[in-house]
Amino acid sequence: MRYKNTAILLIVATLSLLTAACGIKPAQYGQQIYNRKLTAIKDILANPRAYEGKAVTIEGRIANECSTGCWFFVKVANEDISIYVDTGNSGFAIPQNVGRKILVEGAVKIKERGPMIQAKGVEIK
Repeated sequence: MRYKNTAILLIVATLSLLTAACGIKPAQYGQQIYNRKLTAIKDILANPRAYEGKAVTIEGRIANECSTGCWFFVKVANEDISIYVDTGNSGFAIPQNVGRKILVEGAVKIKERGPMIQAKGVEIK
């Protein structure tokens, strides 16, 4: 009987931890993201001048990241496109999270290599 009670307590504790883990908020860096309306990365890449200087929110997965976390590439799932994101001028960096899902809010800039996002805020899920 004692082992049965221990097993039940263990199961209840495990389920409680799993339930609590589902409520974990994404890690936030920089400013809080308020604009949840997503802009497709492919649209920015196809017509960067239309987005230049405008605030956008993008999402994807971190494909490649600077060792200090001050820049990274966001890749669109199931597509071979990505966009460069810089956090350095905004005064924050992110920890190493290659492969994780990310939400980025920032302004589109056009540099020599093409369009990029100057991040204001980041959420890593």
